[in-house]
Amino acid sequence: MTAKKGGNGEYKDLKDNTDSWDKTKKYDDAILKNKDLSPEEKKKEEELVKQLQEELDKLTTKDIIIQLMMSLSSLAYKKMGLPIGTNDKFKDKNQAKLAIDGFDALLKVLSDEVSAQERETLQSSLTNLQMNFVKIFGA
Repeated sequence: MTAKKGGNGEYKDLKDNTDSWDKTKKYDDAILKNKDLSPEEKKKEEELVKQLQEELDKLTTKDIIIQLMMSLSSLAYKKMGLPIGTNDKFKDKNQAKLAIDGFDALLKVLSDEVSAQERETLQSSLTNLQMNFVKIFGA
């Protein structure tokens, strides 16, 4: 799958790379080997990397989507210039709308995968985003 254009104007290729975790691990291992660490320190660092990898392996697609939604929510507020006085310079109607629309689309995808309470919380977040957008930019 290829993306036409990224949000910052750069073209990006998105590829399904099933061995990316293995490549990352090999890269991390290479970095660890090149550091000037004592054998004890290397072992501790390797264990930390192993623990982190184990935690990453426990993540579900649902977890990642919800995290992405929270990131889109934060980005939308920033692109709406909120809080006022702090993020004014980032105000961008099109980018705010895109972030909110992305949140909405992901909520629709996730709707059957979350509990009623989670769905209500996410829907409430979407409603707040939409109401703030209308207050700031109009319809």
